[in-house]
Amino acid sequence: MKYCAIYHANLNYAFLEPHKYEQVIRASYETIIDGHAKYPEAKYVFEASGFTIDLMAKECPDVLAKLRAAMESGQCEFMGAPYAHPVLANIPEEDGYWSCEFSQRAYEKYLGTRIESWWNPECTWMQYVPNAFKRAGAKYLTLDFESYMNCNDKEYAWVEKNRASDIYWGGHMPWFDLDPDCKFLHQPFRDVVPGLHGFCRSDRLVGKYVSYFMGKTSLDEYLGNVKKWSGSGKGATIIIADDAEYCGTSGYFYVKYYRDYSRSFEVRPDAPEKLDALIRGVLELGELATFKECCEEFEPVEEPFFVEDRHAWHRTYSDCWGGTPEAKHFDPIVASLRAEYKSKYQPITEGTHADQFKALAEKFWFHCTCAANSDGRWPPPPAEPCEFNRQWVRNEIQASRDVLAELETATEGIPLPPKPDNSMAGDGPGYGLHFTDKDLSDLPKLNFYELQHALYAAFRAYDHTTGDERKANMDKVEAIYEEYKRRGITQFKAPVLAD
Repeated sequence: MKYCAIYHANLNYAFLEPHKYEQVIRASYETIIDGHAKYPEAKYVFEASGFTIDLMAKECPDVLAKLRAAMESGQCEFMGAPYAHPVLANIPEEDGYWSCEFSQRAYEKYLGTRIESWWNPECTWMQYVPNAFKRAGAKYLTLDFESYMNCNDKEYAWVEKNRASDIYWGGHMPWFDLDPDCKFLHQPFRDVVPGLHGFCRSDRLVGKYVSYFMGKTSLDEYLGNVKKWSGSGKGATIIIADDAEYCGTSGYFYVKYYRDYSRSFEVRPDAPEKLDALIRGVLELGELATFKECCEEFEPVEEPFFVEDRHAWHRTYSDCWGGTPEAKHFDPIVASLRAEYKSKYQPITEGTHADQFKALAEKFWFHCTCAANSDGRWPPPPAEPCEFNRQWVRNEIQASRDVLAELETATEGIPLPPKPDNSMAGDGPGYGLHFTDKDLSDLPKLNFYELQHALYAAFRAYDHTTGDERKANMDKVEAIYEEYKRRGITQFKAPVLAD
């Protein structure tokens, strides 16, 4: 069995104030890098946003140098994340792409390369989320097991699906009696969108990481849980996919559970010893591997990856992060700034005069996407977000406003180009909605979202054609119904079509 440990580093973290940046980098990030360096065979994944890498370069360049050396040795796989840790399901695809692109530029500057493996914050999902990552150069993406199972397995979902999207997490709900050999825990998904592969993390495993470092779970309990979910030992599984800050500090554990704001990111001197014991224990059970290896080296599942819109990890929804008082306050402001840019300036700055205004356009997207930072909107009541994090978002909102003022002056006198003629969109035999880049003739590769849209498209084409073309479209409709049956959806009557 191959095990994957992903340490999620985020210096935008809630309640992490600037005077503690160096403390966290050294107590947590350096501890992880040094701890694994003692065991060259213990591969690991260090994931960080572009913002985090920029700050590491400023605050602790020696630690960043250690990280780069670990990457160059092959022991550490670096994993990327959107620049200022936005929740991608709560912002448009375009914003998500820009946030990832700004991270790529930080990685090129300080790590010497663009990154292939990516972390999806909170694993929130919209059908466009993987496209945002792929456009920025991603080839591998973290996926959420519980979200997948709740959207694809009816028996599982009856137990675990959170039907109350107005509560903040599903931790207290019962767990389905799952076979540890479940293939979706141990095998990758290929072509989540064409060319982007993924592997699932699960709360069944990664939830023990924080409690172990906080002294709530013993090493034997942690390793016993890893062994249990290894099943028969075939394939791979992700054993750590959580905040790196807990390996060395208390993170915001005491804020979350005790409302004790004085103990955020408190240094825990026993972390190096605990990490050493964990690494040695895991190596006795199997081999530590990179995320890319998990995605590439094992036979993928046959099923296409599908998660319904707005699902997130911890058996909750993106509404969890979008429904806090701060999110309800900030999000409409950011949306209005985005709308002003797109209507007044984008056709010029990214269209007719793109070369002239490239720098200003990117400056707007940088600040606008940073204003979507999740930690200025977190945690939810009855806890309160840190004033520093809220002010950070306010600053980015103001910076976005300032760029719009610059654009107003810079583009004065330049006319907007004519709006494209969309009057025929959706008419004729087409469908008018782009819903996949996959081959529509390869029905088993389509997920349920894509399959349903393919059915709409096939019916529309059938209704708008005649003769041999109509007969061909009728065959497409009937083939899709057969694909539903192949997937076990049989209790329906397909319509009788006339050619």
